[in-house]
Amino acid sequence: MARNKYPEETEKKILDVAETLFLGNGYDQTTIQDIIDRLGGLTKGVIYHHFKSKKDIFDKVLERKYGNEVTLQLDRLTGLTGFQKIKELSLMTMRATDHQMLAYSARTLLTNPQIVGDQYKTAYETAIPLMKSFIDEGVKDGSIETDYPQEVAELIVLSTNIWLAPLIYELSQAEVLHKLYFFQMMYEGVNFPLIDQEYIDTCLMMHEVIMKKMN
Repeated sequence: MARNKYPEETEKKILDVAETLFLGNGYDQTTIQDIIDRLGGLTKGVIYHHFKSKKDIFDKVLERKYGNEVTLQLDRLTGLTGFQKIKELSLMTMRATDHQMLAYSARTLLTNPQIVGDQYKTAYETAIPLMKSFIDEGVKDGSIETDYPQEVAELIVLSTNIWLAPLIYELSQAEVLHKLYFFQMMYEGVNFPLIDQEYIDTCLMMHEVIMKKMN
C-alpha cells in the first residue's frame, strides 16, 4: 500500500462520511462497507489503517463532535455564577440534538455492560471534575450552598449520563417525566435546585426528538 501523504485529511474524510451515515441511518444500521462506498475509492485497508473498528470510528466521531460543542458551550459561560454555568451547560447539552441523536443511535452500545462501565470510568476522569470545579466556583460566589461538592458533582453527572441516559430510548415520555420528578426531589434534598420546569421541558423535548428519529 502506498504511503499516505495526508493521513489527517484521510482520517477527517472517513469521520465526516461516517458521521453523515450515523446521523442518517443510525450506528447500528451503518456498516463499514457503507462507509467505504461513500469514500470515493478508499479501501477497507485504509479505514483499518486509521481505525480499529466501526465502534472506534463512532467513538472518534462522538469525541470530535462533543469536544467542539463543549468548547463552544464553555466559551458562552463567561460572566455567569457557578450555579448558572451548571444550569446553562445542562440545558445546552440537551439542546444539542444532533449530538444526542448520534449517541442514542447506537442501541447495541448503550446496552453493552462494558460500554456502560467505560462511561462510568470516563465520568470520574473528566465530567465529574469539571462539574465539581463549577460547584466550587458557586460556593465561592455564593450561588451554591453545599457541604458536599464532590457528591453533588457525582449526582449531577451520574444521574443524567449513567442512570437516565442509557434507558431514555426505552422509556415513554410519561416514564421520563416520572423519573425527572424523582431526580428533582433528590436535588432539592441536597439544596441544589437544578431541575426546574425549564430543565424538565428541555429534557422532554430532547426525548421527543430522539424517539421520532428512532421510530
